[in-house]
Amino acid sequence: MKKIPNWLIVAAFLTLLIASKFIFFAKKEDKKNSAAKGEKPPIAVNYFVVKPMQFSNDVFATGKIGAFNQIDLMPEISGKVTNIYFSEGQSVNKGDVLVKINDADLQAQFLKVKTQIQLSEQKLERLKKLFAINGVSQEEVDTQQNELDGFKADQAYIQAQINKATITAPFSGILGLKNISEGSFVSPTTAMVSLVQVKPLYIEFSVPEKYKDLLKKGVNLTFSAETEVSSQTYSATVYAIEPTVDVNTKTIRTRAVYNGNQQFFAGGFVKVYVNLGETKDALMIPTQCVIPTLKGQKVFLSKNNIAVEVPVTIGIRNDEKIQILDGISVGDTVVTTGLLSVKKDSKLVLTKASK
Repeated sequence: MKKIPNWLIVAAFLTLLIASKFIFFAKKEDKKNSAAKGEKPPIAVNYFVVKPMQFSNDVFATGKIGAFNQIDLMPEISGKVTNIYFSEGQSVNKGDVLVKINDADLQAQFLKVKTQIQLSEQKLERLKKLFAINGVSQEEVDTQQNELDGFKADQAYIQAQINKATITAPFSGILGLKNISEGSFVSPTTAMVSLVQVKPLYIEFSVPEKYKDLLKKGVNLTFSAETEVSSQTYSATVYAIEPTVDVNTKTIRTRAVYNGNQQFFAGGFVKVYVNLGETKDALMIPTQCVIPTLKGQKVFLSKNNIAVEVPVTIGIRNDEKIQILDGISVGDTVVTTGLLSVKKDSKLVLTKASK
């Protein structure tokens, strides 16, 4: 057999090596080009088509019952209690006498000043007669008149102190539990008994700041006691609105008057429901569509199956949807799912429409 020349073997080997190199690098370059040209697969998302709808502005809040008048009765003077004219839990009317404090010393002072006034008046009368015949000077008459006026001022002061010894009800209501007994010594810091006006009552609650343009005096509401098992509701009417917004809660304090016959205890809590009317042609989208950002909120719209990031202004919300005041229009397609994966300019595949 004829031997193959060495140079031919070397030439064949070099040819094979060069061919392998071209094949290997060609495949590698194809992979690079493929990676450069390759794009992420579209993201499958659900969507919601924006359309106008009617929205009811319902507000649910926790309220507190309050009394228009509620005080602890305290005496204006110190002394011993001589008489108590009320029973615990009793209904009283404005002006009813409740407690009497010993005023014997004041009565004695009053009698003394009364006598001094009588003597001073008699003396003044005599001086006036003498002045008429030039028996005394005008100065003496004026001095006596000043003395009489001083006695009358003393009498008025003592009478005021005597009046303070009789404690009366400043308004109609129901008395609480008494803290004194006959014979007790009381001072202006002694709380003798509480008095609470039970009709009418007010309901105090807070509403979000965004309702400030809808909340007006005269708006009717319903409420129910949190302790009630039944679904009994009661009506009240808004009569006062705080003109400032709480900086911490961004809410507005509101009060409504209740004139019904059902007895409630001041300080109790109730569930409040207020209907502030309905908004027609509201743009409502599912709540989960809205994404919070440092500057506010945003949503993703699908335009030609491409994700478009849009800042929005939100309004009122309910359990499922939230109102969009600015940023979207009727007919826009809002992305509702896959929001963690969706980025600006992501390709989308719309799968299922949300209701």
